[in-house]
Amino acid sequence: MSLNLTFYGAARTVTGSKFVLRAPRASVLTEYGLFQGHRKKAFEINSLIPQQALEADAMVLSHAHIDHSGNIPRLVAAGFNKPIYATPATIDLVKVMLIDSAEIQVRDAEYVNKKHAKKGIPPVESLYTVEEAQASLESLKPANYYDRHEIAPGIHATLYDAGHILGSAQVLYEVDGKRILFTGDLGQPQLPIVRDPDRVPDPDVIICESTYGDRVHPPVEEAKEKLRKILQQAYDRGAKILVPAFSVGRTQALVFVMHQLMNEGLLPQMPIWVDSPMSLEATQVFRKHPECFDEETREYLKRDEDPFGFYRLRYVKTVAESKALNDIKAPSMIIASSGMCEGGRVVHHLKHTVGDEKNVVLITGFQAPGTLGRRIVEGLDVVRLYGEEYPLNAEVEILNEYSAHADRNDLLDLFKGYDPGKVKQVFLVHGDVDQSRALAEAVSDMGYKNIQIPEVEQTFELR
Repeated sequence: MSLNLTFYGAARTVTGSKFVLRAPRASVLTEYGLFQGHRKKAFEINSLIPQQALEADAMVLSHAHIDHSGNIPRLVAAGFNKPIYATPATIDLVKVMLIDSAEIQVRDAEYVNKKHAKKGIPPVESLYTVEEAQASLESLKPANYYDRHEIAPGIHATLYDAGHILGSAQVLYEVDGKRILFTGDLGQPQLPIVRDPDRVPDPDVIICESTYGDRVHPPVEEAKEKLRKILQQAYDRGAKILVPAFSVGRTQALVFVMHQLMNEGLLPQMPIWVDSPMSLEATQVFRKHPECFDEETREYLKRDEDPFGFYRLRYVKTVAESKALNDIKAPSMIIASSGMCEGGRVVHHLKHTVGDEKNVVLITGFQAPGTLGRRIVEGLDVVRLYGEEYPLNAEVEILNEYSAHADRNDLLDLFKGYDPGKVKQVFLVHGDVDQSRALAEAVSDMGYKNIQIPEVEQTFELR
C-alpha cells in the first residue's frame, strides 16, 4: 500500500480538524476536533465517525482548542482505544476543556429541551456525556517538544512549538524516508505569553493552516493602542463590555495586555470579570507550565507579578455569581466563553447586553461561518438566542489583532524558509476557501508546485 493522506475535517473550513495518514504498516490520526457551526448541521457532522479514524494505530493532538480536540470523547466512546500523544501542557489543558465541553453540551441540551417541550419539538441530545469525556482522558500520553517517538510501526513523530497557545505543536512525521509536516495552528509572532513558532527542519510535504491566508495583522503596538481606545470610549459612556473569548489563549492574552495598560496609566481602573470556570482552571494550567512562556512573561514572573490573576481581575465560579453580573451598571468588562458564541455563559450575557446601545460586544478572534459570532460580525439587526430574538443595538467592535493565528505574512515566512524544489506537495487546510486560495496563489508565486486545497473525505497519495 502507498503512503496516503485523507482529510476528514478543516477542509475548506476552519473547524473540525481531523486527518488520517496511512502507511503500509500502520496509520495515524492527527486531531479529532469539533465542527462548529449551526447547531443541527454541526451535530450531524460531529456524529459521523470515519472508519479510518476509528482504526488508526495512534493519534497526535497538536493543541487543546476544541476545534482540534473537542470530539475525542465521542471517538473513544465509539471504540478508539489507542494512545493520543500531545505535549504535557496540552494534556493538562485538554483535561479541563473536554470536561467543560461535555458540561456545556449537556446543560445547553437541557435548556433547549425545556423550550422545545413547551412547543412539542423533539428533544436534542449532547454529543457525549461528562462520563465519556472523563473516560477519554485515559488515552492521553505525554510527548515533549523535540523528542522523536515511534508512535506506530514505521511512523515516527516529533513535536515542535507552534507558538499558537500554551503547549501547541507542529507535528513532523517521518515515514519510509518521507518527512510530513502538519503545522497545526501557527501562532502570530510577538504576541504575549507564548514563544514564537519554531522552524521545523526540511519537510517533503507540508499541511499548513490558512485561517488568515489573505489578511495581515497590524503591529502589536498598534493593536494595543486600538484596544486602549475602544476601552476608554466605552468606559467614558459607562458601558458594559462583553468579550466572547476562547478560554485558552485569548483570555490570558487580553488580561495580560490590559494589565500593562492599567499599570502604565493608559487605561482607567475597571473591574474585569472572567466568567468561565474553565478559564480559571486553564489559567491554573498556564501557571503550571512556565517552560512555554516567552521572555517578556518570564520577566513579569521574575518580578513576582502574576499577569493572569492580578488584583483587578475577578474569576466567576458559580451560576449565581454569573447571573449577578447582569445587574452591574458601572463600566466593566466581562470575558466569557465561548469565543464563537455557540454555547457557554456568553450566550446568557448577550441576552442582557445586546439591547443597550451604550454597551460593547468586542469580538477578538476568527468567527467560523454559521456561528452566532460570525452573524454578529456581519452586522445582523437581531440575534437569536435559545430560540428567542433580541435586537442588536450594542456597538460591535472587531479586534482580530490579538488573534492567536499567524497572518498572511507569517505564513509566507514559513514557506520562505524552505526550498520549493524540495517540498513535493503542499496542502492548505483550516481556512475558508477564499483564504486558502489567496495563500495558494502567493505560495505558487514563490515557486512551490502541486498545491492542493483538499475537500472533505478527499485522499491524496504522498509522493
